[in-house]
Amino acid sequence: MNFKEALKVLDIEDYYERIFKSNSHGELLHLQQYFTLAEVFKNNANWFRNWFKEVVQFAQENWKRPESVFQHISQILIEQRYKK
Repeated sequence: MNFKEALKVLDIEDYYERIFKSNSHGELLHLQQYFTLAEVFKNNANWFRNWFKEVVQFAQENWKRPESVFQHISQILIEQRYKK
């Protein structure tokens, strides 16, 4: 599976450019989390897009550097999951 395929599984392929260019230092290590998420949720990712959009919107409204949200998606998901 390549990066675009992983984003397609998660139904967020339209965020490709923003995710890919989100690191201000040009590092790409954050991309790995999307491969992992796609593998974990490949049979049940229907909810992911809406959740992802809400997280991105929150970051745009509240974070000093909202583009960095794409580097922390897995951590945000974990924190929200275990917060409940």
